[in-house]
Amino acid sequence: MSIPLHSNRLSIILLLLTGPLWLGGCATPSVSTHDPHAVVRQRIVATAERLIGVPYVLGGESPDGVDCSGLVQYAYLQAGISLPRTSVAQFQAAQPQRRVLPGDLLFFRTGRSGQVSHVGIYAGNGQMIHASSSSRKVRKVKLNQRYWRQRMVSGATFLGVGDVPVARRTLVSDKPSG
Repeated sequence: MSIPLHSNRLSIILLLLTGPLWLGGCATPSVSTHDPHAVVRQRIVATAERLIGVPYVLGGESPDGVDCSGLVQYAYLQAGISLPRTSVAQFQAAQPQRRVLPGDLLFFRTGRSGQVSHVGIYAGNGQMIHASSSSRKVRKVKLNQRYWRQRMVSGATFLGVGDVPVARRTLVSDKPSG
């Protein structure tokens, strides 16, 4: 079977015109506007999601049982990042953020002391994964609930600058929460 000369010439012309475009992509370094920590963030959130349903154990820091800061410490460690053990120490070591990304931390004042007393991992879509002492397990919850809105202290990161607004509240209050 013979290919018409006109069709063959057209194919060659198209190849010559589009070939440099394909090769140009190989020679030019790609400029990424993506979060450079995206893989780490995904690993942190995925680890926390795998622990949903794990029992709440005060002082726990393994898949057998965790408390809030133990969940955070374990999820970050699985992503290769070592964090302090307690929620207060994590809060003090993290970089405060007005906006957070998945994998960043959210800190709350849930006790009467007025100090940071709870931490969770922002999971995206207005949700957080945390170890709940009241439900006695790791859960994913919506942050638009009044309870969380009233007790939020800050968002913070160990990874970089975020893009989801988080309310900034005073760290210590004379009024007891509850």
